[in-house]
Amino acid sequence: MTKFLQTITRHLSFFMACLFCTVSVNLVPFNTPSALAARSGNGVNVILMIGDGMGWNMARAAAVAKGAPFYKAGKGRGLSFQQLTGYTYATTYGTTIAGSTGNSALDATATTCKTTANPTGTLDCGVTGAAPVRAGFQFNPALNPGTPARNLTATAAQPCRLGGDPLGGNIVGFEPAKGGPNPWTPLTPASPGSADPEYIKCSYPDSANTASTLYTGVKSYNNAMAVDIYERSSVKTILQDAKALGKSTGLVTSVPITHATPGAAASSVNRRSKYDNNFPALDNILQEAIREDQGYLPTVLIGGGHPLDYENTTSASTIVPKNIPDPKDPTKTLTAFNYIKQSTYEELRSKPKNNRYGYRFLERDTKVTTTNNLGAIVDGGKTLIQTAKKINPNTGERLLGLYGARGQNGNIPIRGASGDYSSTGLDNFAVYATASASTAPTGSPVNNGTQIPKPDTVRPLAPGETDSQFIAKEVKANPTLAQMSRAALEVLGKDKDGFWLMIEGGDVDWAAHDNNLDNLIGTMRSFDTAVSEVIKWVGRNGGWKKNVLIVTADHDHYLTLNDNYAQLVQSKGAKDLTYNQHTPNTAGHFWGSDPAIKYGWGNHSNRMVPVYFQGGALRLADFVGRDVDFVDSPPGGTPKRYKIPGVPRAVDQSHIHQAMLDALRS
Repeated sequence: MTKFLQTITRHLSFFMACLFCTVSVNLVPFNTPSALAARSGNGVNVILMIGDGMGWNMARAAAVAKGAPFYKAGKGRGLSFQQLTGYTYATTYGTTIAGSTGNSALDATATTCKTTANPTGTLDCGVTGAAPVRAGFQFNPALNPGTPARNLTATAAQPCRLGGDPLGGNIVGFEPAKGGPNPWTPLTPASPGSADPEYIKCSYPDSANTASTLYTGVKSYNNAMAVDIYERSSVKTILQDAKALGKSTGLVTSVPITHATPGAAASSVNRRSKYDNNFPALDNILQEAIREDQGYLPTVLIGGGHPLDYENTTSASTIVPKNIPDPKDPTKTLTAFNYIKQSTYEELRSKPKNNRYGYRFLERDTKVTTTNNLGAIVDGGKTLIQTAKKINPNTGERLLGLYGARGQNGNIPIRGASGDYSSTGLDNFAVYATASASTAPTGSPVNNGTQIPKPDTVRPLAPGETDSQFIAKEVKANPTLAQMSRAALEVLGKDKDGFWLMIEGGDVDWAAHDNNLDNLIGTMRSFDTAVSEVIKWVGRNGGWKKNVLIVTADHDHYLTLNDNYAQLVQSKGAKDLTYNQHTPNTAGHFWGSDPAIKYGWGNHSNRMVPVYFQGGALRLADFVGRDVDFVDSPPGGTPKRYKIPGVPRAVDQSHIHQAMLDALRS
């Protein structure tokens, strides 16, 4: 409790008048009958589905690969979410401070901060909100786009200021004259018209920043998890708002449950890398999310990050024999605890029905390392759905499911474009990294055909295990995103007061980072299958009068489809275009701003993202073209409200937050 009160004090120094009432609310156990009886909602369900990194061209690539016409504008067709009646696009930008989009307005290098180099400092400035405000900082609402990390063609006519002018404005913003008036203009940087093909590479947002805006309506910096630029949780997340309205809540993801997109709904920390810590420590994502005294407590939390995943390789665990070396790095063992601490995992695993967090805990079968008998492996999807049917949110019951494939990076098994799972167990970030490093960016044309990727081919097989056995066991042990979504709906749909649910296809983003078209189309199809599952559920449970569905992205990447893409992807297949065709012309697509380079950009972009939506209680269309509100509330100062220019025929992610909140309150 002492830790809890210290956390409250840290976050509410600017809001002392409400200290007593906040503590009083948070000290009430959230699963007591009296607390449950006091809450009542309007019966409306709001479902937000985020295809992480799913820009307009990502949706188009998947739709066309499925057989849809090669459309060049608008909503398109061929995927389940393209059948929703509403469509617009959204800006995704955040803030830039002292020359970087990753900086808050606080200075963790101040002389008062205690560090190894400054042991006499008095402040632990790594703690959220603990550092002092940067000397002389005053918020400036002017737009300040910055410079792309790799600017091959910039000229004086394409002015992206170096790193974002440290003395300039603090809003990245979006200027349609430079970035395009919609996500399909320009269709290719080879013919940009009046647009600047480098502009959308300037000061791109990350998933923490954009998810925070979707959940709170607040624009902030890259890395921010539901905190403002001063590292304060100045407003509640929509998950907290839904809970206060008497509704159940849920977070579902194909990637680790402590990653940015799910984590920003259920925590308030200054860095997205603060995944978990040993109980009772706070200032981390997982402990804030699942402890009853922190005020988040999603009813359902399902996703990846299980300790068997490949990224967890820093120390041994008891899940597999400790002496199995990592075949990709013999100095390491196969498992450890990165996205979840061992102490948290052991608490949940050893007490699946009566742990300190109050969750019914499920995990993927861990016997995969000790048996090759597929029949002995528990079916993860079937077990999850069967368990979900027994969970009653009306009596305070909650469900936490932890999954993830061995050999990957914390996510569930990856599908390729053809629907197979041949990428399961392989590193998700091996194509772009090896292709872009295969030759220096020189010559004319630069790297055209000389970038040869060396994708991962080695799975962390257990002794005596074959690749086919590995894949079959991993696929069986883990649920699909559609099964996770169905399980969440099984639980939340029992709450007659309604619910708020976020479902993320997080590995769409990972495929785009990797410039991996095969994985991109496969993960898009997995995400779309989950969307189809949700739409069918809506039809059986009150229809669009009772339910709201929004399908969007947190940010875009920089993918261009050439005019020959449709013919090539349908004749050769995405696998061939990914691994065997190394020029934009032969592959039918390229990444980045240079049409001569296939593997030209492995990060996000600042381009607007598509928004598909439907639901009687949703009034998102009312926000089209509106300006964006930004409230600067410096510590000890007077709050000031600014208007950031909106984009004609578009919304901002802060508007999506407000539209969801309005629907929950309707």
